[in-house]
Amino acid sequence: MSLLSAASLRHLLRHPAQLLLALLGLALGVATIVSVDIATASSRRAFELSMDAVNGPATHQIIAGPQGVDEQVYARLRTTGNIPLAPVVEGYVTIGDRSMLLVGVDPFAGVGLSGAADGPKRPDPAGWLIRPGAVVLSSTTARQLGLSVGRSFNLTVAGSERRATLVEELRGQHAGYDTVLFTDIAQAQEWLGSVGRLSRIEVHLPAGRPGDAAAARLRGSLPPGLQLVATRGRARESLDMTAAFTTNLQAMSLLALLVSTLLIYGSVSFAVVQRRRIIGIVRALGATRGDVGRIVLLEAAILGLIGAGCGVVAGILIAHALIGLVSRTINDLYFVVAVKDTALPTWTIAKALSVGIGTALVAALLPAIEVTNSPPQLGLRRSVLEMRAVHAARRLAVVSFFLAIGAGLIIFAWTRSLLAGFIALFLLLLSVAAITPAVLRALAQLAARLVGRSSPIIRLALADIAASLSRTAVAVAALGMAIAAMIGVSIMVESFRESLREWLTRTMRADVYVTAPGPGAGRPERRLDPQVIEALVAVPGVVDYSLSRRVSVELPDGPVSLDALKPAHASFAAVPLTSPNPQRTWKDFARGDIIVSEPLAWRLQLSQGDLLTLNTAIGPRSLRIAGIYRDYGNDRGNILMSLARYRGLWHDEGTTGMGLYLAPGSALEASLAALQAAVHGRQALLMRSNRDLRDLSMSIFERTFVITRVLYWLAAGVAAIGLVSALLAWELERGREMAILRALGLTPRGAALLIETQTGFMGLVALLAAIPAGLLTAVVLVDVINRRAFGWRIDLHLTAEQFSNALLLALAAALAAGLYPAWRSARVPIGTDMRDE
Repeated sequence: MSLLSAASLRHLLRHPAQLLLALLGLALGVATIVSVDIATASSRRAFELSMDAVNGPATHQIIAGPQGVDEQVYARLRTTGNIPLAPVVEGYVTIGDRSMLLVGVDPFAGVGLSGAADGPKRPDPAGWLIRPGAVVLSSTTARQLGLSVGRSFNLTVAGSERRATLVEELRGQHAGYDTVLFTDIAQAQEWLGSVGRLSRIEVHLPAGRPGDAAAARLRGSLPPGLQLVATRGRARESLDMTAAFTTNLQAMSLLALLVSTLLIYGSVSFAVVQRRRIIGIVRALGATRGDVGRIVLLEAAILGLIGAGCGVVAGILIAHALIGLVSRTINDLYFVVAVKDTALPTWTIAKALSVGIGTALVAALLPAIEVTNSPPQLGLRRSVLEMRAVHAARRLAVVSFFLAIGAGLIIFAWTRSLLAGFIALFLLLLSVAAITPAVLRALAQLAARLVGRSSPIIRLALADIAASLSRTAVAVAALGMAIAAMIGVSIMVESFRESLREWLTRTMRADVYVTAPGPGAGRPERRLDPQVIEALVAVPGVVDYSLSRRVSVELPDGPVSLDALKPAHASFAAVPLTSPNPQRTWKDFARGDIIVSEPLAWRLQLSQGDLLTLNTAIGPRSLRIAGIYRDYGNDRGNILMSLARYRGLWHDEGTTGMGLYLAPGSALEASLAALQAAVHGRQALLMRSNRDLRDLSMSIFERTFVITRVLYWLAAGVAAIGLVSALLAWELERGREMAILRALGLTPRGAALLIETQTGFMGLVALLAAIPAGLLTAVVLVDVINRRAFGWRIDLHLTAEQFSNALLLALAAALAAGLYPAWRSARVPIGTDMRDE
């Protein structure tokens, strides 16, 4: 081992606390990325397995609108062609408190359950056809539900109970079958209320030109309202619905890594500064510039490798908690998915290792260049280092200005790109880091002149901060950047919360909302019994009501929700139109035009008066957009249509929900009891007051943003650890200086006050630099990131709590950094620190 390598290893081993804190900061940054990758990949994999379990080897699907496909179409295609086909009926049911996908299949068909290459063994058709309510479950799910072969149980479909019997268990299948309940197609039609209708027809076409030709012939033979789509493409469209959500998670994880980059830079730079005397001596003894630069980069690479390895392990542990949050949010907002297994993509490990090592090397590049370009005699002088730090702070202030300008130009140049929005956001955060050293020096000098008149100790403490930028600037810059992100995210979340609360208050005008229970807001099986509707309307005290049918319709880029409305008189004011002439909009709506939500208008670049083509039961129809309304319920977008117009286009007489308006002065609890009594024994319904429904919506919102809070607190934690690491090392290096002050008469309490004043002041400076940047970050998050990712228009809301949390973090991290040095300065004998090596 060379002399330089030995000196480097000896230095690292003599500073274990500093080394461990630097590793912890990098490990947390890598762990955040790994945990987000695992959580999103696990949810994605669970959905893909479910789709594979249901679709089998089908390459295409014949689909229609909410009413599904007429089974006569299947009969005709089956008898007139030689293409492998299989009918499927599906819908969601509930067993206890567990949601399952009910799939009705034909056990004699060649595609689907009976024909999947990796699917279950073909069940005995006699067991399906002879026993009423016969179902097949995976052995894992049957065990979890306490079921065995031959046992009967109840399942619930849209509030109506049905009796089922487990006739067979699927054993040794992949996890995709754990959320699927198979039954005979006729039984599924009866339970789901879709007799004579199919959810889709699965098609298996050969690859290449023969398959393309067969697909073209099949499309030409389909009646109006039916489409032939690729199975993989349809599954991809469903997964793409979560793209904006997962992109935001990955951006938050990159924020933690960005903070880690500054901390690694600070750690490596500080390690170089601490060894400036040793490096100067070995340079004077003959070590080349390349030798010194290589040892600095080697240290960083080893640090990055160990930190990345620890980050992968920590990321796997964090992911187990994050998977639940991510899957719950996907269930709340997109589709039902049950994550049973943790997916750890190999590319995630490779990415984590490369990111960890790459981050450390990039962060160490500047210190390596600096140390290799320093003449040996100047490397021994601290004054040279501080002079360079001052010049660097001035240059970085200019860089900060250009970074902020660049962020603005990117936003205005690429007005719809989400990636450009994130790049602008990170440039803005980097501008905070770049301006912080100059702000720290200027404020420390100013405070030393103003406050220092009353206390020599405080003046000494503040002046020392201004004279020690090489040690303090990077740590304070990292903390400032993390605090700016925290303020921005807090303002964004609170702004969204208040906008959502105001929107819910306006849109929920009915006193009681009634709907059929079950997962999936747009599922066709969620219907209210017509007799139940009549009974509810006839309850004394109900003076008005609205009807709605929520379904999913196909657009070229995937499904979108459609709400067909028969509004009550008070319902018109509940829709927050952005149109300048609401009366005209509602007249056009009554004549058959549609109203679209802001997210859909943003995503498809639609304006009032444009035409939107929908594939209806009678073929494609171009519908005029009468207006646009504000909506926070669906980031994919939503379409409003009159119920009469919808029924004419899709021949669907179903009703998903009702809004009941009670007579003034009616007691809510008594009215709810009367409504429940009116439908008792007919259909179990979800009946909620508007207040309860608002509370439920807000609880879903809070669950959604738990993940965001976890990620930005992780980023803040990384910055706090970095500040503690850098300031702790700085204070310990100043042991000799502190000992001299103690010998000159400074008491232990005065020494502790000096140290805590310095660390507390640096925390305040980080906060002051972060506040304006945090406000700008909030504007970017609200008006750029969220707008481009989801299409929402959010009003900005500021509260004291958004800044008090940032103040708490800044002061807690800064004061914690000074605790050990303050304690040490009072306990260690003066002679020990004054002794020169």
